[in-house]
Amino acid sequence: MKWVLRGVLLWSLALSACAMQQVNAGEELDRSVKAFNRMLRWREVEQAGTSYVEQGRQEEFRKQAEVLKKRGITITDFRIISTKYLPEKKTGEVVTEFDYYILPSNSVKTISYRQEWIYQEPTKNWKITSGLEPFE
Repeated sequence: MKWVLRGVLLWSLALSACAMQQVNAGEELDRSVKAFNRMLRWREVEQAGTSYVEQGRQEEFRKQAEVLKKRGITITDFRIISTKYLPEKKTGEVVTEFDYYILPSNSVKTISYRQEWIYQEPTKNWKITSGLEPFE
């Protein structure tokens, strides 16, 4: 009887650990998404790329960021519309909206930005795999 009780206890602990890891990964996704978008909002695009863009896509991201900078795009606000964490795939799907303007115009436009994120196991970090929107 003691062995059965110990087995049930160990099984319960293992399930709890798995559930806790999923919750932590989901919470970390939320933190990463907010930090990344906040950096874009405050013109810290290079730092956002270095910190949150998947390694193989950083050069493409830098080029896109340079185009935004040359065009004089100013982001005035952002909203995270939805965040979907898919633990079985270790991915996240996020939809944000950015309010922005391009000088010399003073009219504010809104663009939807769909972001795809992937959880990297060894480093336990979330990285974005989608590029920047072209802000037209």
